Amino acid sequence: MMKNQYLRKRDKVILDRIISEIKKIPGIIGIFQIGSSTYSKNYHDIDVLIFFESITHPKLKEIRKRYAKNKFWIEGVFVNAYKISRGVKVFIKFFNHLKTKKILYGKNPYQNEKMTLNKLDVASYIDWSYVLTEQYGLNYDNLLSVCLNAMLTYKNIFPENKDETLRLFKKTYPNLAKYLPKNAEYYLRKTNEKNFKNLYPFFQKSIEFFMR
Repeated sequence: MMKNQYLRKRDKVILDRIISEIKKIPGIIGIFQIGSSTYSKNYHDIDVLIFFESITHPKLKEIRKRYAKNKFWIEGVFVNAYKISRGVKVFIKFFNHLKTKKILYGKNPYQNEKMTLNKLDVASYIDWSYVLTEQYGLNYDNLLSVCLNAMLTYKNIFPENKDETLRLFKKTYPNLAKYLPKNAEYYLRKTNEKNFKNLYPFFQKSIEFFMR
């Protein structure tokens, strides 16, 4: 297990407890920590990603609910989902190139996977991410950055943080960047239910571009 040098002492204790509970669930392949808590002391939440041999086990929901108040975002991934959902291929390619991820238990099931993406893979990923937010109110504050990263992943560009993501996106996709809100930096971390609608033109044009 890699050290969590940026985590506060209390969060380290809670994370160790979460890992101990998750390891008892059947079908676990690997547990990873991703996001800002892996590279900055100024994190606002802690993202934990669990890979399952099959679809996500129901017990994970119980653990997720129990630690939600501690600002832990716990997500399960079915390792073969990319075979039935093309957008997952974008996630796999991005995950494999993510330098800041930390392995907490097990292994990376995609370590030897070489994903080739087409534009519809990216369109599918953006649409899926947008629907999760629009319909279910999930992941407001990460929606913009994960979708920008999806489009950069298509170009084999892998930023290390949100600010670099926005800068490289503007450079790589100037014709799409013009549809971003003027204060796009704000939406990287501060998107919420009320201002989410301001991103609609950008997502509309992005989907159209990758569906051509």
